[in-house]
Amino acid sequence: MPHIIIEYAEELFEGIEIQPLLEVIHRSIADSGLFEESHIKIRAYPFKEFTNAGKRAPYIHVQARIKSGRDASNKKALGEEILVGFKTLNIQASVITVEIIDMDRESYAKHTPK
Repeated sequence: MPHIIIEYAEELFEGIEIQPLLEVIHRSIADSGLFEESHIKIRAYPFKEFTNAGKRAPYIHVQARIKSGRDASNKKALGEEILVGFKTLNIQASVITVEIIDMDRESYAKHTPK
């Protein structure tokens, strides 16, 4: 935990590998000390069609899904750490947003095949 889902305008990364971005965000979250490094999961999805304020201004939106129970300061710290990682990359997005989403701890299930 957490599950980090990055949605980004495809044109922001045309001809550029996305894996380095995932590694930077992973490192940023791991360095925060909020989660065990081995529990951080990150995935990214490009989108082709979009509008932003009625224009074609490429953006990135991040959902950070975490088990419920964290206080507001932990959630704020996670959002800030994710943005710190993005700032080091100098991506030419019009905006980068982060949304922290609580997943119900009672209904969360996990299976780790051996």
